[in-house]
Amino acid sequence: MKKKKNIRVLLLDDDKFMLEFVSHLLRELGVDEIFVAEDGKAGLFVLSTQIEAVDLLICDIEMPGMDGIEFLRHIADQRYSGKIVLFSGVDADLLKAVERLAVVRGLTVIGTLLKPVTMGALAEILEKLDLPVYRSANFFKLRQVFDAEDIKRALLTDQFTVFFQPKISAVSRRVTSVECLARWQHGKYGYISPDNFISIIEHNDLINDFTRNILKKSVQQLDLWLQQGLDLKISVNVSMENLDRFNLQEIYEEAVQNSNVPINRVILEITEGKLGKDFAQSLDILTRIRLKGFGLSIDDFGTGYASMETLKYMPFTELKIDRIFAHNATQDPATRVILESCIKLGKAFGLNVVVEGIETEADCELVAQLGCDEIQGYFIAQPMLAEEFTRWLSDYEKSRWPSN
Repeated sequence: MKKKKNIRVLLLDDDKFMLEFVSHLLRELGVDEIFVAEDGKAGLFVLSTQIEAVDLLICDIEMPGMDGIEFLRHIADQRYSGKIVLFSGVDADLLKAVERLAVVRGLTVIGTLLKPVTMGALAEILEKLDLPVYRSANFFKLRQVFDAEDIKRALLTDQFTVFFQPKISAVSRRVTSVECLARWQHGKYGYISPDNFISIIEHNDLINDFTRNILKKSVQQLDLWLQQGLDLKISVNVSMENLDRFNLQEIYEEAVQNSNVPINRVILEITEGKLGKDFAQSLDILTRIRLKGFGLSIDDFGTGYASMETLKYMPFTELKIDRIFAHNATQDPATRVILESCIKLGKAFGLNVVVEGIETEADCELVAQLGCDEIQGYFIAQPMLAEEFTRWLSDYEKSRWPSN
């Protein structure tokens, strides 16, 4: 009887927790030989050291350094013949475009996975392989890495912290504000990003406690910075699941009033793609929040389905253009047209326009030329802890304005 061959899988992702999480799911599905790499270069090195072929690549698209698209180009040149699964937190349409590109290059893509990855979705991918998959248990009954009780304990023991990513003025290049990004300081996995736990929070009626916690911590930090003489504003993400109560403006007002921070220095970011859930209720709640003095930002603009209606009715003060319309805009005429149109639309409505996801000097200069107000992205700085941000800001200002 012919001996069955174990599946050999290589995971590429810059998120250490995601590598551990997907490895855990694969092991539960009976995959024993799993290799991991945190960027494209490391992935190429792993492939170069293998005597036996790697049967399946599960490749993230967004990675620092060599991203997933460049990695796919290299393995296509090397005539990689195994199967490929693409996964990312990017828009589904963009992920599909990358899949088409890989196929054009002669690679065999058997599917895509959206983050957060589930056991069921991963099992469906493995079913498409010609090689056998050994399961130690029914995957539909297996426990996920995290559950609601884990989140409740994390909230009770204050395990959630805030990272800060700066935004700069497109004209002066001075730092104007920071986006406050939640991280779970996990004892085993280190700092975990919201993509890996926010859906659990939303689906278990924990989102209001969670958002209030992050808002309070963000405001407390801004209070300290203002006392130090730093002229900053903050942006805090609000889930659509938060917009379920008509006294929300009072809850947020209370969170700010316990500090010396003026409410108009706090901007709440709402994702555009989810605003249609209950439009009338969302309009009611957001208008009352705006009346309290909070700024309101429409996040990920351009990726939803009701952009014009949203801008017409909702009392937004800021428009954040999604990264997919800024990436490589200097090289892609179609991307530039969309980017320029979004900026003009935001300015026509009198909104502060922020372009996020800027990764190169060329894209930074372009969005400034096109008239945006603020710029955010890895070209400026990655998200960082408060003390790291303070040091970074000092170094940034000294490097640009040595006389300060």
